[in-house]
Formats: sequence, structure tokens, C-alpha cells
Amino acid sequence: MAEVVAAREAVIAGWRRAEAAIYPAVMVNAALYQQYVQVIRAVVDELADVKTEDDLVRSWYEHPSVAKEAAERLAVPLRTVMDFEQLRDAAYAQRHRDVIRSRGKEIARERLEEARRTQAAWVVLFDDATPLGSHRLEMHVRTGKAIHASTTVELDAGRATYELEAVSLDPKTGAWLLDLPPIVPQKRYDTEEEWLARTEQLRSTLEKE
Repeated sequence: MAEVVAAREAVIAGWRRAEAAIYPAVMVNAALYQQYVQVIRAVVDELADVKTEDDLVRSWYEHPSVAKEAAERLAVPLRTVMDFEQLRDAAYAQRHRDVIRSRGKEIARERLEEARRTQAAWVVLFDDATPLGSHRLEMHVRTGKAIHASTTVELDAGRATYELEAVSLDPKTGAWLLDLPPIVPQKRYDTEEEWLARTEQLRSTLEKE
């Protein structure tokens, strides 16, 4: 089971990398950007009936030419210079985000149940990433103490800011206990390296408390 989850997460991570790379690269050309968006939207629409992460990954393996076919069907003028592999991955990243957002509570519950079944110490309840930033909520299964890590990307400035806080969740349901103050107030970091290091430190601290 762990191998299946790891393989799925690796595929999804690849989608996100493609999406993160594709938009800044094509935004310098307005016509190309618009046509990329048009093709991505068409592929996302084709995936409307795919409702789960596993089915989405399976579809990705089964339809390697879906972006090229969409571009040809739409007859977009600049399709000869398009990177269809990146286009497909960016479209799957968008559909994955739609699936996660529409089934957020259900997915969090499924992940929490799986974490209890496998006796995992931590579980990622929510993980949402776009070219403009990300949010990740990771809970210590036994106590409900959670790490909320987020990023904000400024495309024009070419840099990102990183934020981190510790909050309290209901360990039974994973619901955010909004009436309780943060365990560790939100802090901002200028580099990914420091942000990641602080995240690991915070995880270790919460496990010991």
C-alpha cells in the first residue's frame, strides 16, 4: 500500500512541477499563453468525469496524447511549438486540484482512517498547490497537533515567500479547532531551505510535547 501511495504522489508531484514551469515560461507571449490555457481547459473538461486521485493517475497513464489531440481538435495556431507533455501534466494538475477541493473533507477523512489503520505518526490531510502558491496541512495522528505550511509566489518578482504555523485539529475528525489559538503563531521565511528546516524542527517539537 505504501508503494502505491508513493507512486501516486510521485506522479502528482510531476504534474505540479510541469504546471509551475509552464506558466512563467509562456506568460511572456500573450498569444501562446492564451492558447496553452485553451488547451489545458479542454483537457480538464475531458477529465470532468474522473472523480478520484487514483482514477486520475490511471487516466494519465492511459492517455499520453490527450493534450496533443485537444490542440489539434481546437486547431490552435501555435500548436507546433507547444510542449504537449507539459501541457498534459499541467491539465492533470488542474483537474487534481479540482478533485481535491470538491472532495476535501471526504479525502481528509479517508487519509485519516488510512493513517490509523497503518499506525502512521503523521497524515497529510490537505495539500493544494498552484503556480501562485501552496497550502499543506499535516496532522500528528494521536494528538491532533498540526503543521500548516504555505507559500506565496510572486511571478512578477520572481520569488516566493514561505509561512509556517502550528494549529490544533480534532484528532478524531481532522477538523480545524478555530476557537483555539495557534500552538505556534504564523512565521514568514524568505528561503525555502530555512522554511523546510523549520518545518522539520516544528514536527519534532510537536511529537515530543
